Amino acid sequence: MTPFETALLHHRAGRLAQAVQGYRWMLEQDPAHLFTWTNLAMALHQLHRGQEAEAACRQALRLDSRHAEAWNNLGIIRSEQRDFMGAVAAYRQCVALDPTHFLAWTNLGIASVRLGDVGGAIAALQQALIHQPDHTQALMHLIHQKQQACDWQGLDPLVGRLVAQMRRDQAEVNPFSLLFLCRDPGEMRRCADHFAGRVVRQASTMAAVVRPVVPAGGDGRLRIGYLSGDFHPHATVVLARELFGAHDRAAFRIFGYSYGPNDGSVLRRNLEQSFDHFRDGSSWSDAAIAQRIAEDGIDILVDLKGYTRDARSPILALRPAPLQVAYLGYPGTMGGGFMDYVVADEVVLPVAHRRHFAEQPILLPGCYQVNDSQRQVAAETGTRADHGLPEHGVVFCCFNQTAKITPDFFTLWLQLLQAVPGSCLWLLAFNGEAQKNARAFASRAGLDPARLIFAPPLPHDRHLARYRLADLFLDTLPCNAHTTASDALWVGCPVVTCLGTTFAGRVAASLLHTLGFSQWIAHDPVHYRQIALHLATHEAQRHQWRARLREVVARSELFSGVAFARKLEQAFQAIWQRHRSGLAPAPLRVEGGGAVFDVS
Repeated sequence: MTPFETALLHHRAGRLAQAVQGYRWMLEQDPAHLFTWTNLAMALHQLHRGQEAEAACRQALRLDSRHAEAWNNLGIIRSEQRDFMGAVAAYRQCVALDPTHFLAWTNLGIASVRLGDVGGAIAALQQALIHQPDHTQALMHLIHQKQQACDWQGLDPLVGRLVAQMRRDQAEVNPFSLLFLCRDPGEMRRCADHFAGRVVRQASTMAAVVRPVVPAGGDGRLRIGYLSGDFHPHATVVLARELFGAHDRAAFRIFGYSYGPNDGSVLRRNLEQSFDHFRDGSSWSDAAIAQRIAEDGIDILVDLKGYTRDARSPILALRPAPLQVAYLGYPGTMGGGFMDYVVADEVVLPVAHRRHFAEQPILLPGCYQVNDSQRQVAAETGTRADHGLPEHGVVFCCFNQTAKITPDFFTLWLQLLQAVPGSCLWLLAFNGEAQKNARAFASRAGLDPARLIFAPPLPHDRHLARYRLADLFLDTLPCNAHTTASDALWVGCPVVTCLGTTFAGRVAASLLHTLGFSQWIAHDPVHYRQIALHLATHEAQRHQWRARLREVVARSELFSGVAFARKLEQAFQAIWQRHRSGLAPAPLRVEGGGAVFDVS
């Protein structure tokens, strides 16, 4: 076996440090060995050594500027560095040299999304599937981007292909993509288990985590670690930022582990200060982050990311903490066996659905979703005219991301507009393609597309203030409003939702149930239309409900991160004591009198 083949063997087995050492030795003997430079670049990339990886990739391109694979690798490295313009340029060079390079087409599509070019992303992903029709990743991303663009034409056959591939060959579909499509919790579990298998295989190639017998600085307090790539302005942080600083420091030490970007914002600095210890692992490998968690002696690791975008799930598969809890960022099971518990409540995870989760449930009283009592709403709202709204008439709104909007619910909304003269539908302006396609859909349905009004991005406090001008928030299915439902309720805007069959489709119902507004929860689309139409056409009653909602929100523990911390701490103490007693995880219910395990 040649030295190059030995280094390649290490690389394929995940022994990245040995691979880098072998590649560098090879290059000392033969500095012009093109494939060694390209492989070295990718090994360094996998170790999150971005500058070194880019230098190696550029050396390969100096040796052969027409080497398509090196251009694709350069795009991958630039994407990791969040230089998406540079990544797009590199991928375009790759496909110009090799138009059949379906991986580069796929990568081009994903990078184009980061630049807000949804139309370009769809075109690139379609090219990928022309050259590799069974490429699961391209198909998965194409479906999601068509949803983001409200481009529903031809979507059902694509979804059928994806489900067939998943069932036929256990294709590793990221279950996050099914949240916006799937109404079958059993299907979600199967998908998650398949995907978790890949995560476990990735972790198996890494060095095992070594946990110290006695962590440094031990003082008897329970050590809680929060792991995320979203410690910057993000929906998860909008909900959870009060929680981190609200924990009882007499009983807990709180650690934050970040592998996402540091945007330098005031919010980021405040988040860092809300932890006792904050580790920025954005330039660390998965194994290095896992090892640091173990060295810090974390007792319970709380993952806030799940399988959402940019998640680094192999960290969890390395099992750096004795107990691992899934919470908030991903509303579903992670499958596999590397998570012990999931934080939920009786609405989002009823007894009949628990068999579809690999994790044992921690059932909190009220709603599982934390909220921030310090969430700021701008004092000035402006007039309807300032926001492009008509001066009179009912304003229906939905500020969910467009991927959550399905053609059946959009059709239902158009029916509401037709039934309520002078009304309009206020949506977020996520991208130009979605606006164009939504207006065209409305026009084909016989509705004036001018009655669809799109709200541009605003700072969060000013965005929240817009809810004062909306009469009614219309929710989506199969994936509900989560943070957006909390936003609407916080400002006093009624939310009409339809109870779904998956965790992701039951969150708004949990919020409403906790606040005592279950009459706004529909059991099917027909009932949903009836509720929304009644609220829209009974103005006096609607104003009464809004006033009552504001009163309830003002005194509800649902919107107190401090109150939520006390409930979660009861759960942490209980599951840790059970673990210390040598017992396996079991369903836990937190009640007024304490935490009770269900071991029946």
